[in-house]
Amino acid sequence: MVVDRAAASAAVQSAAERVHARVRDAILSGEFEQGAVLSQVQLAKQLGVSRTPLREALRMLQVEGFIDAVPNRRVRVARFSIEGLEQLYAMRISIEGLALRLSVPHFTELELQRCKGYLEEMDRCVEARDVVGWDQPHRAFHRALIAHAGQHIRETADQLADRADRYRRLYVTQGAGAWGHTATEHRAILAACAAGDAPLASAELARHYTRTALTVLALVAPEHDPATLRMAVSLTTAGAPGPSGAPARGRA
Repeated sequence: MVVDRAAASAAVQSAAERVHARVRDAILSGEFEQGAVLSQVQLAKQLGVSRTPLREALRMLQVEGFIDAVPNRRVRVARFSIEGLEQLYAMRISIEGLALRLSVPHFTELELQRCKGYLEEMDRCVEARDVVGWDQPHRAFHRALIAHAGQHIRETADQLADRADRYRRLYVTQGAGAWGHTATEHRAILAACAAGDAPLASAELARHYTRTALTVLALVAPEHDPATLRMAVSLTTAGAPGPSGAPARGRA
């Protein structure tokens, strides 16, 4: 019998993506706790897959910062990294702030309406307390904001967003008033985009990410001084109007 290598490869990739999603969700939900050591053999049995798609799924999770490799065919659920969190959000503020400035002049009315639709989808998920369902329109909204920034910038932003999922999930589930703050900030970003004000849109995005990062830091490391985050915010919001109309000072 002739083996269809392309079909076999596609089947392995499909299985790997399913395993990746399952293990990722287990980490995000807390089913697999920080620091927990997982046996690849037991995981393969539990998920009903062979070792090949499991290894590929674990490789993707390691790239995203969800797991660390340990000896003897085991992996460990990565712990929150305070420095990693701050550097991650400083990078997101800098890169997506630039990407948004590049994109604002090119938005069409259809694109802006599509963004409004994503916000409405998020509102419905908030009413239902559907954290998992909220993630999809939330990711779509942020992708749409940088649609005209160029492929390499978009791909980098996507990778950073993947790595931020754990911190974002902690923010929306444990941060006081997180749902309301997030909805208000999203609408401020979109309003600036609709007005064609690229500096203001970038500044609103920076404030949005800063609130997320500082809230998570307050939850897990209140003593940490976010100097790197402050610098990223300062550079991104320089010259842009603040919430009251005054020039932003980039405080974090």
